[in-house]
Amino acid sequence: MLTLPVFASTVHAEDTATPQLEMNATAGMIFDEHTGQVVYKKDADEKVAIGSITKIVTLYLVTKAIKEGKFTEKDMLRPTQAQADMTQKNELTNVRLDADKTYSVKDLYEAAWIVSSNSAAMMLADKVAGSQGEFVKLMRKTVKDWGIKGAELYNVSGLNNSDLQPDMYLGTDQDENKLSANDIGVIVKHVLDEYPEILQTTSKAKLDFPVGNETKTYDSLNLLLKGHRDYQEGYEFDGLKTGTTDAAGESFVGTLPIQDTRMVTIVLNAQGEKEDRDKRFRSTQKLVHFLADNYERKEVIKKNQTITINNKKYKTYEPVYTWLLKNNNVENLRYNVSRNDLGFTAIHNKKTVKLIATNTDGGYLPYKQTIVKKAIHKETNHKSWWDQIIEFFQHLF
Repeated sequence: MLTLPVFASTVHAEDTATPQLEMNATAGMIFDEHTGQVVYKKDADEKVAIGSITKIVTLYLVTKAIKEGKFTEKDMLRPTQAQADMTQKNELTNVRLDADKTYSVKDLYEAAWIVSSNSAAMMLADKVAGSQGEFVKLMRKTVKDWGIKGAELYNVSGLNNSDLQPDMYLGTDQDENKLSANDIGVIVKHVLDEYPEILQTTSKAKLDFPVGNETKTYDSLNLLLKGHRDYQEGYEFDGLKTGTTDAAGESFVGTLPIQDTRMVTIVLNAQGEKEDRDKRFRSTQKLVHFLADNYERKEVIKKNQTITINNKKYKTYEPVYTWLLKNNNVENLRYNVSRNDLGFTAIHNKKTVKLIATNTDGGYLPYKQTIVKKAIHKETNHKSWWDQIIEFFQHLF
């Protein structure tokens, strides 16, 4: 089905002024994970270093491989000597791995998510693709399939290539993974839409990991989780991933349930003193407070309501909610047919389509347009000359 063009208008009620936010970061955004509606964004197209936020893509592919039955959480993996050696360097990792021991996929998976273990991510990538170079190619293909252009992905962990052995990356030793806030938003929506159970891991405030002959407990790097120092009651974060390198600075992708939906926050390279280890989380708190103070998730279309777009009628089968400024009038919203899977579902001529509001503040994530090509089967005659003779005489009588 052909879709109508979507306009990036940002018209508001005449008496509504868009509130301003100083996020103190190079780039970022906050968006509704369910609909893809962006409430706020800053320099969202700028490609910047992302550090261990890379592991969102890495661990998505690991999750996918497990769900497809390629291996199980109980499988045991042994690190290479190089991967084990990396865990002796405090600046590169935090959980100790020994080359003469094996570790379960489950323990490695949790270590990569909760405390961002680089060697654990590498071991899992090797399990999926046979080598880290092949896994990076898989990462590149995945984000390209999601419509992300110009992604710079060279390794599975997010470290600078100069910190790695040559067989741990593609590109040169000076390359570093880079994505934009828009890119990360698209990635996170795909990941959480497909595997929301990932949050069962990322919501854990602590990691119990086997070290030597004992079990050691590590704190999650997400300091917004309940029990950690940046937690705020009423803002119940349950994910997702930190990222830190010299080039990336301190970044964080967060997510939390709020007002019967799920919001995703992105803060890239939080600004502030180098010794300040909370600045990315304060910038994240600014985003969610900005949302709570200025916006409301309003019912804009009722169940079974009919709306008209370009003389065509569309009927909803459930209430439609959109984030709007608290003093904005619902009647000012305009709608159009979506070019992709974002927005809300309506029915036109017994077919379901997606509709979006075209004049909200931040618009929607730049999802790839899904084009379904219909295969046209032409009827061809492959009958033999003998079949044609028989058919000829059949038609005579």
